[in-house]
Amino acid sequence: MNTQLKPFLIIISILSLMLTISAQNEIDALRFSETDWQGTARFMGAGRAFGAVGAEFSALSTNPASIGVYKRSDVTFTPMTISVYKNTSGYNGSATLAQNVKYNIGSAGIVLTMNGISSTLWKNFQVGYGFNRIQNYNNIFSIEGRNQGATIGSAFAESAFGLNANDPNKVHWDAEPWIAWRSYLIEPVDGRPTEYFPLLAGVDMKQTSTVARSGGNDEMIFSFGSNYDDKLFLGATLGVPFVNFTENRTFREVNDKNADFYEFQNITITDKLNVRAAGINLKLGVIYQPLDFLRIGAAFHTPTYYGNVRDFFERRMSADFFEWDSELKREVFRTAEDSYTNNFNYSLTTPLRAMANVVFLIQQRAFISAEYEFTDYSMANMYSVSYSFSDENKATQNLYGFSHIARIGAEFAVNQIFSIRAGYNYISSPYKEEITDDLGNRITSPHRVDSYNGSKHYASAGFGFRTRIFYSDFAYAFTTSKEKYWMFDSRFVNAANNRFITHRIMLTMGVDSKCVSSSPPFPSFSESSQHSEGRHSKKNAFLQLLLPFPPFAWGICAWVAPEKPLT
Repeated sequence: MNTQLKPFLIIISILSLMLTISAQNEIDALRFSETDWQGTARFMGAGRAFGAVGAEFSALSTNPASIGVYKRSDVTFTPMTISVYKNTSGYNGSATLAQNVKYNIGSAGIVLTMNGISSTLWKNFQVGYGFNRIQNYNNIFSIEGRNQGATIGSAFAESAFGLNANDPNKVHWDAEPWIAWRSYLIEPVDGRPTEYFPLLAGVDMKQTSTVARSGGNDEMIFSFGSNYDDKLFLGATLGVPFVNFTENRTFREVNDKNADFYEFQNITITDKLNVRAAGINLKLGVIYQPLDFLRIGAAFHTPTYYGNVRDFFERRMSADFFEWDSELKREVFRTAEDSYTNNFNYSLTTPLRAMANVVFLIQQRAFISAEYEFTDYSMANMYSVSYSFSDENKATQNLYGFSHIARIGAEFAVNQIFSIRAGYNYISSPYKEEITDDLGNRITSPHRVDSYNGSKHYASAGFGFRTRIFYSDFAYAFTTSKEKYWMFDSRFVNAANNRFITHRIMLTMGVDSKCVSSSPPFPSFSESSQHSEGRHSKKNAFLQLLLPFPPFAWGICAWVAPEKPLT
């Protein structure tokens, strides 16, 4: 192997079993910088391409100018997002399937519209509040196969370098090299007590690993917008994202075919990583409508600053082995165990984002929209007063680069009540095509040597019903991606090729119109007949009796209110 490549393969490896106590690295910088916009079923069903369409609550997290298109107030709630994960991991010729089902709330929010400034072209102002899920961490995959001679003992032997095997109590040893030495997974080199080698290198063994992730990034948003002459729409969103991430990982190496020839029998390592954080960012957006059938938009997202990322890392290890007992004069079965925990706080600044949007409006019955999103993940930065993070930040700059996202979506109103939608997204890999070593030499990134490079594809479809007041939307989304995953140090083990498939269904319900306002939700009528006026006045009188019961008033409002378009 090229010796210049080795240092960066250590960095590039997506380590499931880190041999250092710290759980904070460039992987976390990428994980908490990436977004996977989610929210209402209408937003998801039309490919999340609503930046120039507007009047869609979840788009307040992508292009805040979307709020400026609202002409009427809106309350929306997505109580059901069900994700079905069906993932396959290929390792040394063996394929393993892992499946799971997760549920989460996709979004909830309210938008209130207000009249503009009289005698000016400022027609409306809007305020919005709520939350959208901007990243879903739920996932699971399992790896199982023969090791082809690779052993985690190789990584442990390297981590033990410099530790004196003659130390009687091994008091200066970390947990990993100690348990590897105790279970006869590593041994010191003859005559060199501070150098070690893996006893079972080249031995055929079974290796398994399961990684289960859960949680999400839910962003609370505070938005303000305006409408100038139905031509220019402006918006700003203050975002407060809350990260909740948990990862449980288990690795197991079993000497199942040569148990009689070696003392070592098996080792099990169980890790748990829990991360909590809250951040802040600002999003600015604009939409311009030069023609009746065309809108164009743009948005800029400042970096998100997470001032106090709280990590809790726990590792438990257990190894079984046979050992000669001098008193019993025979080999006995023993178990060695060790564990440790680590708490650490640090700050993280994610990259900025930029978006461009366009939509073609077709006779007020349909639209076709497209978006482009750009970010540079090499700009992510980790910081702590107690640790420099210089190596991690250097790895971030070296490994990650530009990410390009293309989204297209369409919606067609079959009639005044029923609409259908569809969309597609392509998300490019966050990894660079080439990296450089310490000498400045260019190296092809292992993430980009084949199709397992971290890019994603997203396809969706949906439909919705909309009455005078109430609306309900349904959507289905399919996401697929591929990536490489190393169970430990990539110099000593082959990569597992993971293929992730996610099926997601969403339900959104909402209330739209005058009924969502501070004033009584009574429609105005202009019928000439006194009979009609008397009939409606009786209805309005009845509505006043229902004011203490808003849900019922909304229902009655749907009965008496005239139908109007959304925007």
